[in-house]
Amino acid sequence: MSRRLTILCVVAFVGTLVGVSWICLAPREPAYQGKALSAWMDEWSKSLTADQKSPDRAKRDRARAAIQQIGTNAHPALLTMAGAKDSALKRRIIALANKQSFIRLRFQPADYYHARATYGFSALGPAAKPAVPALINLLHDRDRHVRASAAQCLSLIGPEATNAVPALIKALNEEGNGYGPVLINSMLALGAIHSEPDSVVPVLLEYVNGPRKNWNYSASAMDALGRYREKAKSAVQAILPYLNDSDEGRRSSADAALCKIDPQAAAQAHKK
Repeated sequence: MSRRLTILCVVAFVGTLVGVSWICLAPREPAYQGKALSAWMDEWSKSLTADQKSPDRAKRDRARAAIQQIGTNAHPALLTMAGAKDSALKRRIIALANKQSFIRLRFQPADYYHARATYGFSALGPAAKPAVPALINLLHDRDRHVRASAAQCLSLIGPEATNAVPALIKALNEEGNGYGPVLINSMLALGAIHSEPDSVVPVLLEYVNGPRKNWNYSASAMDALGRYREKAKSAVQAILPYLNDSDEGRRSSADAALCKIDPQAAAQAHKK
C-alpha cells in the first residue's frame, strides 16, 4: 500500500472517529417549527446587516423570534460551541485533510463554532442571563480562544450579565499583555454590561493613561468607558489628550467616548 493511500485511510478513519464522537457527545440541538437551532442561526447571521427597508429584515426578525422561542433550551448547544477547542489531533486531521482532495471531510475549527455561539447569544440577548454562570466558568478555561469566546458572548447578553464583572476584571488582569482577543472582548463585555463603575473604570483607565497605556488597547478601553456615560466622568481628563493623537482610530474612540461621558467637555475641546 502506498504511503499516500495509507495517509488517506488514516485521515478517513480518524476523521470518522472524531465525527462520531462529536455527534455522540454534543448536545442535541433543539428545534422550533420543525427547523433546528443551527438553521435559524444561519438565517439570523446572514441577515445581520439588513437595514429596516431590506427584504432580509423580515427574515432576520423571524429568525431572532424563533431563537428566542427556543430560549434556554438553546443554551447547552450554544455553550458547547462557545467552549469548542482544537485538540492537537483535530488540528493534525484538518492539516492532513487539506493536503488531499480525494476524501472530503467537513471539519470546522473551533473559531467556527465560537462565531456560531455569538450568533445565538446575539439573538437571545438579555434572555440568555441563565447562561452567565457557565460563561463565567469558560472565562477561566485554560484555552485562550475559549476565554475570548466567553467574553464576547457575555458582551452580547449585556447588563443582565452583571455577575460576570469580577470575572472579566480578573480575565484582564491575568491576561496581562497577552492574547489580544481576550483583552478586547473583556473590555467590550464590561462596556456592554456597564455596571460597577467604581471597580471597572479604574481598571480601564490603566489602559488609557496608566501602567498598561503602551499595550495598544487604549481605543478599546475608551470605547468601553464611553458606555458608562456620566459614571465615567473621572476618565475625562485622561481621554482629552487622545483628541490630538496621531492615530485616527484612537482620536475617533476618544471623541465618541467624551461625547457620551461629558458632552460639554467634548464641545469645549472641539472649540479649541
